[in-house]
Amino acid sequence: MKYFLFLIFLCIVACSAVRNYISVEEKVYYEKCSGCHHPHDKDEHNAREWYLIMEKMSKKARLNGDENRMIIKYLTEQTTKQ
Repeated sequence: MKYFLFLIFLCIVACSAVRNYISVEEKVYYEKCSGCHHPHDKDEHNAREWYLIMEKMSKKARLNGDENRMIIKYLTEQTTKQ
């Protein structure tokens, strides 16, 4: 019985750790970029800086064209940094 309750507890913990994404672009960003480093805040850089960063990082992360475009879209839309 103890093991059964422990398994239920583990399932509850695992389910609560699931992240809810606002968009497909956000999901791709977190899945592809957080494997090597913590995800950066969108406002950490302006749109031009994000383009330059993604030019370098897309090669390291082995992103395909669609993934690269989605991440750039996510990082640059609604950014407040000029």
